[in-house]
Amino acid sequence: MIFLYTSVVLVAIWLVYLYQHNQVTVPEDHKAVVVDRQGFIKRVIPAGTHQLKFGLEKIEFMFEDKTKLAKGLATEIPTAEGILLNIQWSGTYTPDIGLITEKVSQRLRGLPKTEAGLQRQVDIMLRRLVGAYTLRDLFKPAIRDRIERQLGQALKSKLQPSGIILNGIDLQAIVPPDEILHALNQAQAIQTLDQAIRTSDGTTRNLMTGAHQFEEMLEWSKLFPPYGRYALSQPASSH
Repeated sequence: MIFLYTSVVLVAIWLVYLYQHNQVTVPEDHKAVVVDRQGFIKRVIPAGTHQLKFGLEKIEFMFEDKTKLAKGLATEIPTAEGILLNIQWSGTYTPDIGLITEKVSQRLRGLPKTEAGLQRQVDIMLRRLVGAYTLRDLFKPAIRDRIERQLGQALKSKLQPSGIILNGIDLQAIVPPDEILHALNQAQAIQTLDQAIRTSDGTTRNLMTGAHQFEEMLEWSKLFPPYGRYALSQPASSH
């Protein structure tokens, strides 16, 4: 009798152990992928506590199913002139496994690597889109908006079959090489100075002509538009 009682207790303890051992908790804002003993995907379970079939099922991985922010840097993206740019971008996306209709196993397993895949796709598509424009074009708001719109549409079409909804993507910064950036800044400074020469009175122009004698100003004068070079070469008129 004692032996029977002990056996029943041990079996009960064993069953409780099995029950607890096969009970899993999926955190909030996550889903879990359940596979069988051969590693084939059986089902996807939402956040909460779930009971797995002992010896037949296990959790292979979990993934977040909330909206996430992705950031990246696409490097050495060529313009129409062959200038290599670095482009910082950001975007938000939301996993939705209901969108996956084929290659389910493969695409489910790709969900934890979504951000790396997004980075790769952005890099590929920016090379196609940016290569159609000059550097000057890329700093025009209308052109930039067009590239963002085309990039977003292409990415949405590419990512949706993989169970990803792209909510939006923005180009945060377009960064030319240092030497190009220096030349752009220099050109802007020259344009500003040339405009000042055009609108200055005689006294101010006299001062500018004096400053023009410095070696640095002599170097800059070679880059002035024709009117600016002519104005600096003329004596100031009396007022």
